[in-house]
Amino acid sequence: MVDRYGPRRCLLTGLAVLVTATVLVAAAPSMEWLLAGRVLQGAGAAGFAPSVFAYVGARLPGAVRMIAVTVLTSSFLAAAAIAQVSAQLVLMVGSWRWFFAASAVVLAAGWVVVAIAVRPVSPGAPAGGNPATVLVGLIRQRRVSLLLGATLAVLGPFVALYAALGLSNRYPDSELLMLRLSAVPALIWAGAASRWLIGVSPRARMLTAFAGGAAAALFLTFAGGTALGAGVGMFVLAACVSVLAPATIQALTALAPAQQGSVTALYTFSLFLGASLAPLPVTALAGAVPQAALVNGTALLAVPCLLLALYSTALATRPQ
Repeated sequence: MVDRYGPRRCLLTGLAVLVTATVLVAAAPSMEWLLAGRVLQGAGAAGFAPSVFAYVGARLPGAVRMIAVTVLTSSFLAAAAIAQVSAQLVLMVGSWRWFFAASAVVLAAGWVVVAIAVRPVSPGAPAGGNPATVLVGLIRQRRVSLLLGATLAVLGPFVALYAALGLSNRYPDSELLMLRLSAVPALIWAGAASRWLIGVSPRARMLTAFAGGAAAALFLTFAGGTALGAGVGMFVLAACVSVLAPATIQALTALAPAQQGSVTALYTFSLFLGASLAPLPVTALAGAVPQAALVNGTALLAVPCLLLALYSTALATRPQ
């Protein structure tokens, strides 16, 4: 859609849908309306990352573009962590509806900013004409599909461990808040280090970060039962995620330079599919192990997932 209609139009449409859906969630009179609003939120948010990356790709020169992609990706990840912290703070003093109402106001302000600041970029019809044909063609490329598979593990283990921290019931609200906040500096450091990071190949960054993430998960397997151990492990894992996310999108767009919007849409789908599926085994594990060992058990499951993603990345980015 971004390749066909242009990033500005997709951004404005997606934000309008997101504002509407967030208002619906805040005012939902029943669970059915709440679920409908959340589904609509996902639909509106899905086009944001592809639109932003396509706009950056069209407006900025190569060297600056990679810095911008790193900063943008880090800001997306940091925003997700900050949103969880903000939601927890709101719940301490009021209703969850307040959080969504405030979010709707912020998103509406964002729509105005985009309408004023983002300039139109001439869209081009995606190769193959039909957007569905383009997506299927990309998925059929072995290297692209291997990287999309690895993308499932970029956010998945991190979100699963966040869920385990909350479900373990071993940390009071104040400690849980600090554990969640501890990841924020690690998520934004990649933006500050972007000038140095772009000098390292996406392959090297991804392999190093997946290996580091597996090491952090292994550390949490043994030390995740304490607040200090969990904080250190989550900090390292978050730092690896902040390196992985921009490196992965850079590697994918290099494989499909003429279809950046489409391949970014697939990347975003895989990224958040992994984040959505990851808490499910944690919930199942919560009923099978003592709550005190939930973080350790989740970390143990994360290790092979991250190592498999490392292997998939090595195959996808192997020099021809």
